[in-house]
Amino acid sequence: MADDSVETSAQPATGGLISSWRDFEDRVGALMALAATQALDIVMVDPDFARWPVGSRGVMAAFEQWALLSRATHCTLIARDWRHFAPAHPRWAAWRALWGHRVRCLEAPEELASQLLPTMLVGHLVGLRVQEPLRGQGSWTRDPVTLGAWATDVDAISQRSSEALPPTTLGL
Repeated sequence: MADDSVETSAQPATGGLISSWRDFEDRVGALMALAATQALDIVMVDPDFARWPVGSRGVMAAFEQWALLSRATHCTLIARDWRHFAPAHPRWAAWRALWGHRVRCLEAPEELASQLLPTMLVGHLVGLRVQEPLRGQGSWTRDPVTLGAWATDVDAISQRSSEALPPTTLGL
């Protein structure tokens, strides 16, 4: 990870650049590690989450710690296409079966697909967004104004989205 890490320090940086998809994956891991120590809601947005390390061991350990930290926090994932999510992230899908009451998966309508920039928000503390999906380039920030704008964008999409990816399959 670059010198402008999202890790806390004596004088934390207020933001920085994401240079590649690999850098993005590292920063998702860092934000999840931070979320595992904070009682904050998590929001993730992507067209299909194909490039996210959601099911990696480190991120899954952070999700588990986050879930155990507080009963009041929630996680929301918004995507356009959920078809390949569970097969691509089986650890996360199994974890969600246990924590489905705290994790919402929403499907955005087709007309909003172009607005689904890869975004992650950890409360109003820190967030990241990929603005150039072909190269995985974007930025991360702690700036409250930027985080508020990103949260507003995500909220507008979530209001027009519908429930998707049920945590369990019920049979009769």
